[in-house]
Amino acid sequence: MTTKQKNLLERSLNWLAVLIILSLGIVWPPVFANATADDLANVHAGSLLLRTSDGTRVQALRQSTRIRAEVTGNVARVHVTQKFENAGDDWVEGLYVFPLSAGAAVDELEMLVGDREIRGEIQRKSQARATYEKAKREGRRASLVDQERPNMFTTSVANIAPHSSITVDIAYLDTVPFRDGRYTLNLPLSITPRYTPGMELDPGAPLAADRAREANLIAAAREIEGQLGASPTATPERVAPEFQTAQIEVELRPGFSLGSVRSVNHPAMMTLISSGRRITLQGDRIPADRDFELVWTPAVVPETEAAAFAERSEDGTYVLVTLTPPQLTAARSYRREVLFVIDTSGSMSGPSIEQARAALQLGVQRLAPGDTFNIIRFSSDASSLFDAPQPANAGNQALAARYIDGLVADGGTEMKLALDLAFATPPAAESLRQIVFITDGSVSNEAELVKMIHERIAGARLFTVGIGAAPNTYFMREAAAAGRGSYTFIPNVNEVGARMQDLFRKLENPALVDLQLSWPGGAQAELATDLPRDVYSGDPLVVVARLADVPAGMLTLTGRGVGGAWTRQLKLDVVNDQAGIAKLWARERIGGLAREKSFGADATEIEARIVELALAHHLVSEFTSLVAVDVTPVRSPFATLNREQAPTAGPMGGAWSGTTGFAQTATPAPLLFAIGLIALAWAVVLWLGQRNKGAWRSLARSNREVRSGRWVVWKKKAGVR
Repeated sequence: MTTKQKNLLERSLNWLAVLIILSLGIVWPPVFANATADDLANVHAGSLLLRTSDGTRVQALRQSTRIRAEVTGNVARVHVTQKFENAGDDWVEGLYVFPLSAGAAVDELEMLVGDREIRGEIQRKSQARATYEKAKREGRRASLVDQERPNMFTTSVANIAPHSSITVDIAYLDTVPFRDGRYTLNLPLSITPRYTPGMELDPGAPLAADRAREANLIAAAREIEGQLGASPTATPERVAPEFQTAQIEVELRPGFSLGSVRSVNHPAMMTLISSGRRITLQGDRIPADRDFELVWTPAVVPETEAAAFAERSEDGTYVLVTLTPPQLTAARSYRREVLFVIDTSGSMSGPSIEQARAALQLGVQRLAPGDTFNIIRFSSDASSLFDAPQPANAGNQALAARYIDGLVADGGTEMKLALDLAFATPPAAESLRQIVFITDGSVSNEAELVKMIHERIAGARLFTVGIGAAPNTYFMREAAAAGRGSYTFIPNVNEVGARMQDLFRKLENPALVDLQLSWPGGAQAELATDLPRDVYSGDPLVVVARLADVPAGMLTLTGRGVGGAWTRQLKLDVVNDQAGIAKLWARERIGGLAREKSFGADATEIEARIVELALAHHLVSEFTSLVAVDVTPVRSPFATLNREQAPTAGPMGGAWSGTTGFAQTATPAPLLFAIGLIALAWAVVLWLGQRNKGAWRSLARSNREVRSGRWVVWKKKAGVR
């Protein structure tokens, strides 16, 4: 090999090495910045690396969760116990973001330090934050529970001593709906981060860089902290990559003989107890990357499941009415126009898009002759399969099947574009328009979208299908209510068939309409929310009301079905004054007021009414928080206090199951960038080769001559001719 040839080869290899190193240098540091090899070797599930005052990094704040639920009838009392452990040498303030049921009435907070219990009290949000910040500055232990969204909460814990722990116990009430012949208790464990339209967030950017651009996601918390002069740390949309676990125990006392009980997403053990079951999970801890869902059925399901309970209180009587209307069937005399809207954004990647495609295929196959349909997909943009709804014939259904198979998850979640496209489509004459919306609901502008649906639904009906391990249940329910439709959730691909069959029954059969509720003796009641205009077969009707006293006699529900007038009478059963019906009424009333505000009611008046209700019933709300403060200072004012957020699990198989920060499109940008650089390196090598074609040919010819010469020498030595 000549000197020129050697130089050429060395230059080419050097170019390749430099570009590969550059690509790794860009991809690797954002993931493991400032972490030593020992740091990474010692990281375990549920740990968080904390930068200490001297710049080193240690495992500091660890958070574990235990959930205990007691279900009596169709009301659940749930305790969420969070233990914060500080394994470092510095004092720590912890922040933990966690999901709860969309209807959770959070009313209790206890902070446990050793054998001491400090109970929380409800205050206005700004006052509670000021109380917490003052205790933190004075070195006292304190805990604060805030509502970031109706189904997303944060716990802040101040002054966790080195090598010690603080336990926070939060309790809430919730109703367990009876839907489609089964009761379902849902305990959210994971958070799907919300996409904010128009935002461009870098999934690999440091926490500080993203925080400025997440302002609109946590506006309320930032406003409060801004008034206090403190820098905000709450980042409710952030998901950490650590593998999180939880302990769950459920005591089920339904008040009737059980048919079946099963845990949908996690393996569980069932133990017989008096009048029910105790359900525990197999193993000490289970993955917190999917919601826990417990389903049970009565041994005998009556034609109409109904009950009415009353609870006396100082300010009146609170009544809880639950009703599941009977199956209403009739030969259909109208055509349907079905618009399927499917979310193909990045948050739907993995199992979610598989479930969504399967659900959509079933929906298209189920269409009847005479129906028309179209498919609208959306991510960063929105488009439709057809320019206008087409007949549901074999050819169009086959075309739709191929189209569905080709759908992939990528991009943002610009849901408004899809709704605009659906509402802008002129409705067909003499057809009932039904919009089937398949999504995980991973958006931050829920109120704007629900208002849009409320204002533009007209004579159509909107049905939501929640997809994935941790869908945004609050948005699903609110959107369906605003769209005069129903909702269903598909937790995994094995449930697609059964859950979609439930939805098909609602789509294909008439609803119970024009509902009215008459109280005994003409008594007047304040309903928490208005009665729904339509109630579909299998859907529960839950009414919570406040009256002056317990009315004597029967309450009457009337409506209109396919066979004409429908009537149901119920007797009130008075329960003890600790049943929690008053708190459930207040929580539903607060939700109804918040809905009115999003629809354009006076915000100042609504806020005042919400605060009054929340303070009276000791509930966490948009404007109130629970705060618990220890009396005795434990940290010296001269000791450093670090602020850190404990990791929150991302949903199983989704875009955030192994990432930090808000992923706008769920694309592995650093990896793709590295691949691009490596490809560029090869391109440079090929370009250099083309430029020095003669030298390369000479080098190849020289190598062939060398090999040929060696072959001749070998043949001579071996005596081969």
